[in-house]
Amino acid sequence: MAQSLSLAAMMNYYNYFTEIEEHFVKRRGKHLLISPMDWGLIAAWRNAGIPLHVALRGIDIAMDGFFGRKHHGSSRVNSLSYCHDAVMAEYAGYLESHVGQPPAADSEAGPGEEPQVAEMVVLLGARIEEIKALCAKQSAESTVEGLGRALARLEEILQNQQTSSRVDSEALECDLALVDDLLVTELRRMVSPDEMLEWEKEAKKELKVYSKNLPKETYEKIRKNFMADKIHRKFNIGELSLFRL
Repeated sequence: MAQSLSLAAMMNYYNYFTEIEEHFVKRRGKHLLISPMDWGLIAAWRNAGIPLHVALRGIDIAMDGFFGRKHHGSSRVNSLSYCHDAVMAEYAGYLESHVGQPPAADSEAGPGEEPQVAEMVVLLGARIEEIKALCAKQSAESTVEGLGRALARLEEILQNQQTSSRVDSEALECDLALVDDLLVTELRRMVSPDEMLEWEKEAKKELKVYSKNLPKETYEKIRKNFMADKIHRKFNIGELSLFRL
């Protein structure tokens, strides 16, 4: 929906993830970093255009409900997915209350910290060298050709960053996501069917709690991210994302 996209474009790109992580960890009462799958859920919220203050309020409502139960005992909320329904309910209310109003930037998102051009050059350069190293180990011409397409696009992005005075976070993240999808598709062909099957079994086990609490579409996005992370790790190539700095 158009409103959601414009909201997402205006949200502070970095603050969104860290604010939600810190708030959830604080509310659940035990300082443990959230899982990579929870980060995938935050990404799904961000892509849906949910403003930061709405997500935080949804987390508060979910956690207040949990701790308000008389007999929750020593149990804890171990996954951010527990808060998903409350966050989506708050977002539905937010959209309803803003019907007919022009979309506005989330004033509660905070100033955040934008990435610098030098940081981007280092990030892109590292990923380029990793892909080149992998290409050098491959003998199949089709594999090298496929990786070469991702490499060429990444070198083009690097060249653009080197001649820029600032980083357009939203546009750069979109470009990197497209290249990362291409890269993962090519790398997937180099993974044996048996290993892929093992990863699928592991994903099903690790994401069991998400299957109970999330819509199928959101669950599938997180599962896809889980598999992509496995592929990146197997071939020692970092993910192409500003959030992996």
